[in-house]
Amino acid sequence: MKNTVKKIIIITSYIEKKFDMKASISSEDLIICADGGYDIAASEGIRPHLVIGDLDSIKSSIPDDIKINKFNPEKDFTDLELALKTAAETDCRAVEIWGGMGGRLDHTISNIQLLSKYTASFDSLVMKDGQSSCFAVCGRKDLSVEIPASKNCYLSLFSLTEKCCGVCIDGVKYPLSDHTLVNTFPLGVSNEFTKEKAVLSLKNGTLLIVISEK
Repeated sequence: MKNTVKKIIIITSYIEKKFDMKASISSEDLIICADGGYDIAASEGIRPHLVIGDLDSIKSSIPDDIKINKFNPEKDFTDLELALKTAAETDCRAVEIWGGMGGRLDHTISNIQLLSKYTASFDSLVMKDGQSSCFAVCGRKDLSVEIPASKNCYLSLFSLTEKCCGVCIDGVKYPLSDHTLVNTFPLGVSNEFTKEKAVLSLKNGTLLIVISEK
């Protein structure tokens, strides 16, 4: 592992819409491939520092000098969670998950649950591909989150807990003030930016924020 890490990038085995991944990596980033994510990394000319998982879906040959943490396929943790657990053991507090959305619905739901579980372990935990990005926010009284406006994108809010109380959002077409969002009514879907940034606050609950290209 690298001693000084700016952010940790976890490449998953499925990226529905690719982007210029190689250009998004700096020399200070630590790259972890979750199982078949290594095939994607190899196809993009990206050399990871670690490959982790049960390795049941990798088709490429991994060079001997790349570190591998192999696990039994009969395990309680998904390959992505193994990667997140590894990231949480480092001093780095910024993590990007590349992929993890689209494809198999069960995997997508599992990965969103992991966002909810691990968001408190990092200062920044984002899951993204070339179409969408998402992250979770845990409510507290002094919380204020600024979300930079993304051109031609929707901004959606979903309650991951039974309810999210005290939801306020400004800088959008449909603002909310001290609102309660519940996990059975998707009121927060497909909002739009009206200012250079949206400002979000939340008193309690866990909220999923999704930014998607139109």
